[in-house]
Amino acid sequence: MTVADAKGRRWDAATGIGFAIFSIVALALPGTPPKADDPTSKIASFLGDHRKEVLVGNFLFGIAAIFFIWWVGTLRSYLRSGEGGEGRLSAAAFGGGIAGVVLLLAGASLFNGVAFELIKGQRASPELVRATFDAASGVIAMASFAFAAFFGAAACSGARSGALPPWAYWSASVVAVIQVVAGLALFVTSGAFATGGAVPGFVAPALAILWVVAVSVLMMMRHAVPPVARAEP
Repeated sequence: MTVADAKGRRWDAATGIGFAIFSIVALALPGTPPKADDPTSKIASFLGDHRKEVLVGNFLFGIAAIFFIWWVGTLRSYLRSGEGGEGRLSAAAFGGGIAGVVLLLAGASLFNGVAFELIKGQRASPELVRATFDAASGVIAMASFAFAAFFGAAACSGARSGALPPWAYWSASVVAVIQVVAGLALFVTSGAFATGGAVPGFVAPALAILWVVAVSVLMMMRHAVPPVARAEP
């Protein structure tokens, strides 16, 4: 491996940190989001009062998505190098990560659609605000299942090949389970598991971002090359 290639691989691995920075700012910028059991008037007030923050936050999350897609490709290559053969699990992890971020972008777009113009001057009907909020929440909740596949497949690939240390694949397994639990927001209407609650609103994304950062650092230290020989098919 040349010096230039090693440097490039480290930068590729570092995109996970870029994703973490932009996504944290994007999530924090609008403030505490509405909850599933909040009245429609409160949801409308939030989108109206924090219109600029919501729009800028969505833009920043779009940038975060660029970093994440780049990083998922880097992780896929890293896992594939250790996995060998057809690379089924690394491919599954890649697909889950891409599907997850696409669903998050779709959910953010629904919020953006109301905040961009309809909420100005209270032109949006309460029914439209409620429907959009519920639709966006549902799309984001569905993303958790794609991310469960991402973390689960990455954990299995890293564990079987030795590309990831025990702390990385065991923690990924835990994050995968939490992502599935976060999917309860699809039908839970109040409490910690509902939209805006502690699990889908804080625990699941925080642990996911923390794992991405930790594995980014790990890959940077290894120049994005796993310390295992390429497995045979």
